[in-house]
Amino acid sequence: MTTSDQKRLALRPVIATEPAQNPAEKFQNEVWRPILKYQHDRLEALFQQHISKYRIDLSSMPETDRKRYVGKMFQKDVPLRNQLLGVIFGLMTAEEWQLFVTMEKDLSRRLHDLLIQRIQSML
Repeated sequence: MTTSDQKRLALRPVIATEPAQNPAEKFQNEVWRPILKYQHDRLEALFQQHISKYRIDLSSMPETDRKRYVGKMFQKDVPLRNQLLGVIFGLMTAEEWQLFVTMEKDLSRRLHDLLIQRIQSML
């Protein structure tokens, strides 16, 4: 493991989770969740920048519409989605990246779901 990978791991908070049922869930609990917690402020800033840029008034929307908007935004706004994903991928180690590539379809879906939930919880 490289020094930069060790530094990345040292940044992550420890999170108590239930035992994983499968490798994808283990990856989610050991990699995604700590990175998402660590990067919460950055993710929130990116989302706030997005709604300011497009002058979206979420406060006037009912909660269900705000949550629906986040889901649609994540699907349709590719540059924003890529920025959010980059914030997460940038804190992965080389070993984690290799593992991610082997299970990319399942792990990508899980990460998208976690990001949407994280942003919805900010509203």
